[in-house]
Amino acid sequence: MVQSPDALIVSGRLLLLQCSLAIRKPLTMSDTHALLALVDQWRDAYNDDPARMVRDCYAPDCKVYPMGKGVIDGHAGLLHVEEVVLHQAPRRTMSVERRHVSGNVVCVEAVLHDPDQGADWTLPFIAVLTVENGRIAIDRSYADWSRWPGL
Repeated sequence: MVQSPDALIVSGRLLLLQCSLAIRKPLTMSDTHALLALVDQWRDAYNDDPARMVRDCYAPDCKVYPMGKGVIDGHAGLLHVEEVVLHQAPRRTMSVERRHVSGNVVCVEAVLHDPDQGADWTLPFIAVLTVENGRIAIDRSYADWSRWPGL
């Protein structure tokens, strides 16, 4: 007889004792509303106070991937990047066009605006935000980052 934490093998037959497969229950409407509210908070804080955005919207150990530009680790790294961007584009803003929720992930279709680069200047982007414990744990953002100051 061979024993493991999850199974017992007796005479060549596997007996499953427990299943380690995690099955996530479907989101409730309030979960979806909370995720959408977090995206609204993220957008508003980005526009008004990037330090508040980092502090209130992102997990302390977050990972931010501006695709093609490596990884930004945690609050300190993200705050540094946001300070550099804000210094180079002090009047930049973000608008959210659409939000799509699937499980604990929100896909955000958004647009960055910087009137200092022209009244009609925009940079569309997609942010795929993975939320854990009410905060953004992983941010994977896709855009032509060569057009964005500070990255």
